[in-house]
This record gives sequence, structure tokens and C-alpha cells, in this order.
Amino acid sequence: MDRKNRVKPPGQIIKTKNSDIHVIVTGEGPITVILEAGYTSVSIDWCYVQPEISKVARVISFDRGNYGWSRTKRKTMTSLDSVEEIREVLDQLKIKPPYILVGHSYGGLSMRLFASMYPDEVAGLVLEDTVHESQYLLTPENAKRINKFRRLVATGYVTSLVGIPRMLKQKIGRKFLEKRYGQSLNYIGYTLGAYQSAYREYLDSEKSAQQLINANPLRPNLPVFVISAKKQSESWKRDQQLLLNLTENTEHIEADTGHSIHLENPGIVIESIKKLITNRPV
Repeated sequence: MDRKNRVKPPGQIIKTKNSDIHVIVTGEGPITVILEAGYTSVSIDWCYVQPEISKVARVISFDRGNYGWSRTKRKTMTSLDSVEEIREVLDQLKIKPPYILVGHSYGGLSMRLFASMYPDEVAGLVLEDTVHESQYLLTPENAKRINKFRRLVATGYVTSLVGIPRMLKQKIGRKFLEKRYGQSLNYIGYTLGAYQSAYREYLDSEKSAQQLINANPLRPNLPVFVISAKKQSESWKRDQQLLLNLTENTEHIEADTGHSIHLENPGIVIESIKKLITNRPV
């Protein structure tokens, strides 16, 4: 299936210690914007945001683990794994700071961890409807939801070994993007690696949450935009409020959209990134 329907990656493959990471690098300038997609999502999810930001800065988007066109030998897929790999990619490409970090949903965990670990290299942070780490802690309140979803992704991975999800047209990641990406989504959504990564990433999500809990606080004056979707549950909205105290320089924006603001109203995300680029200290 993979060979027959293979689609060439739109970016380049960067070899790291444990992985071959698919990276899309566009634009140029003294500052680099790093775009991290959400759970099961990939680099091309940023198809509306990356071209616009590339007009004013260098931009990098990438595929984690075995999602998209990336391949990894890593045994875990935690937020720390993601930070380590993007650091290796930056080193291979010889791209120096400062960085502006943008994370959607689950991807916001690793972008926060990056900013915590390398405070002097990060000029700003955009959290787009980012999940709060408490969502992944196996508390009595969360246990039923987490265990149910773990069974779901485990079933998806096991049945993918014999092609059942493809027969049922249950692919991983986006169902639709711009028309030109339709063939790519049909390829990357049915690879064994995609089902494996969805399973592995969710299995390791509590570890990722603990990594955030144990991390150093963000630099107090770090500019942060928390962009929250209005069309979310009340519990999700309450968790968004917890992100507003990450730094003394955090601004909250509410978007009249669903969870994927960068696809439903990308201008909000684009404008927030541009403000960080324009207002960063020289």
C-alpha cells in the first residue's frame, strides 16, 4: 500500500540520531518561527499560516515520530522527545536563535517545554487552543476518558496491521485540507507509522504532562499569546484560563471558531506571530 500510493514529501528529510525528520523550511530572516502541529497532525496542517509568515521570517514545520513523511526509531514519543528532535534539526540546518514557537493543541506542550528549557533563545510563544497538561493526568476525574481513548488508539494500531482502518476509511490526521493536499492526506493517513504514532503518543501523554509539571517556569517577561477557541466545552475553556498565568506578559485572544483556528481563521494566528516578530527586542 505504501509503495503504490506513495507521495513525495513537500519538504526535506533531516537525519538525526534516531530519526529521519520531514521538515518544511521556507522564508528567511534573523528570526525563525517553529510551527508544531497537534495530535495526529503534520507539517502541511500549516498550509495557510506558513506561506504568510515566510514573507517576514524563516519558518519551520515538521512531522513528529512516524507521522507524515518522518520515520523514527525512538521508543517513546513524549514532549521531551519532540524538543530533542527539533533541536537536532535546528543544529543540522545551522539555524540559530532567536526562535518564536507556535504550538497547536498537543503541540503546545512541547513548545512550552522548549521555552522552559531554552529561555534565552525564545523570543515569543503562541499557544493555539493548546491542551493543558492536566488533561493527560490519570486522575479519578480523567480515568474513564483516558482509558477509553487508550483502548481506541490501541485498537486502531492493532487493526492497522491487517489493513482494517483503510477498509473502513478511518485514517489518521486531517480528513481535508486544501485540495492540492488530498493525495498526500490519503497517503500519510493510512501508513502503519501514523497509527503507531497515534498510539504511542497518547500512551506517553501522561509522561509529557509530567515533563511540563516538572519543568522550570517560563521566563517572566516572555511574550505569550494564548489563542482560545470559543466553540469548545466549558471544561476546556476553564483549562485555557490556567494558561493565562504562564508569564507576566501573556495576552489572551478568543477566536469564534472550533479547535483548529489555524485552518478556520488563520489570520488570527498569523497576526499574533507577526506581532511577536515586530515587537521582539533587537
